[in-house]
Amino acid sequence: MSDDELISEARKFEKNLLNFFWRQGVQYSEGEDLVQETYMRLWKYRREYKPSAKLSTFLFLLARQVRIDALRRKTRRESREETWGKEASTSAASAVGRVDAREDVRWALARLSDPLRDVVELGIFQDLPYAEVGDILGIPVGTVKSRMSNALKKLKEVFDERRS
Repeated sequence: MSDDELISEARKFEKNLLNFFWRQGVQYSEGEDLVQETYMRLWKYRREYKPSAKLSTFLFLLARQVRIDALRRKTRRESREETWGKEASTSAASAVGRVDAREDVRWALARLSDPLRDVVELGIFQDLPYAEVGDILGIPVGTVKSRMSNALKKLKEVFDERRS
């Protein structure tokens, strides 16, 4: 696959990548930036991609790393703001009172740990098979299944608590 073909094929995943970041608690405009950063990483690491593997697996692996780096930058920034006596910025998870079902889901997902949220995002929202989720996260399929089960139990608890 040529570089042009790779980038052209990757552009087809733009909406999926944007949704991936949005469900991780990232604001829409920041999500667009993270999608672009994912594409820049794809360009940088294009020689690492093996055409025998699914492009979506490689892209979501890159996207996950982009999100982790963004969280690290945000944590460092907030730490500096606290040190300088500024108020820390509020997180997307503080939008508790919203009626919109999408916001409820986003709110509930924000209460999951990163490992649980990752398997839900990739397995349910991106509709990837567990084997591919395992490849992206670097964990065995059994661990993916276990995390998915734990995540769904936790989401049920979160929604039950919110209703009462």
